[in-house]
Amino acid sequence: MTVNLSLGGLCLYSDILYPIGAQLFCAISLPGRAKPLETVGTVAWFHKIDQDAHGYKLGLEFSDLTAHDRAALQALFDRPPSPEHAASKRRLLLVDDDEELRCAVGLRFESSGFQVIMAADGLEALRKGRDEHPDLIILDLMLPQLNGYEVCRLLKFDQKFHHIPIILCTARSRQEDKAMGEAVGADAYVTKPFDGQALIAKVQELLAAKPA
Repeated sequence: MTVNLSLGGLCLYSDILYPIGAQLFCAISLPGRAKPLETVGTVAWFHKIDQDAHGYKLGLEFSDLTAHDRAALQALFDRPPSPEHAASKRRLLLVDDDEELRCAVGLRFESSGFQVIMAADGLEALRKGRDEHPDLIILDLMLPQLNGYEVCRLLKFDQKFHHIPIILCTARSRQEDKAMGEAVGADAYVTKPFDGQALIAKVQELLAAKPA
């Protein structure tokens, strides 16, 4: 999901078409602020497009920004991040066959300053894990083509990619499932439904512990 931000709202490109008047939660990461700017955007318009994998362009209007938040956004536009800062973003590969969940979690991580790459099945996840060299992978277990255990094992048992932290994310919480995750080299195991902030904290914890 790609986002273009302005003072009055934002435009986003998405596979999901939200109806006019729908309200979407927005969390916007700003330089110098420990917590993201949180607001609600109302869908004011949409266009059917053909841009990469995205099918729609949506326009959201902000209605409840405080004067402080508006000033913070204006400061961002007056002094946008340098290309070097943008290039330094942590790259996250998010793998889930649930499109709505994938887009929602991806937007949350983008709002927290991550560059998000997405995959919808095991073969695509394996290919992007090898080609894109992400800093971390969040990997669903129940996937078409290859399951999460298989993808994790293939990456973790390869010397070129074993250093990439992998979080297995699934609704299955049996002890034997977690033991299997450890056996294939997963660095963490998170069960659904999960708390978004807790997941981001786990990602940051694993990245902080990752060797330079």
